[in-house]
Amino acid sequence: MSAESIKAVHEIRLTELGQAGEGRKVLEANLDLIRGVKVRLTASVGRCELTVKELFELRENAVLTLDGGTRETVDVLLDGKVVARGTLVAAGDSFGVQVTEVLAR
Repeated sequence: MSAESIKAVHEIRLTELGQAGEGRKVLEANLDLIRGVKVRLTASVGRCELTVKELFELRENAVLTLDGGTRETVDVLLDGKVVARGTLVAAGDSFGVQVTEVLAR
């Protein structure tokens, strides 16, 4: 063994950690710290089920029939979790969701 391959080993003694929850909170409910963070909301207007064969047969201009109608409730999801519900509306030349219910945490 060469002198370069020998590593020194030192024992480390750690002090006991006090009760969790002691001390000041990191954020202290200061929402200004995260107001600029971007999140992605998804509006789910419906789903459809098809076979792999049908999937490979899809072409441009094909129409997929969804299980929800235009008057059905739309789920609004944040990171895959439903946080609100609403109805589909026209917003100019686009579609929108008018929120009718915000779910409790």
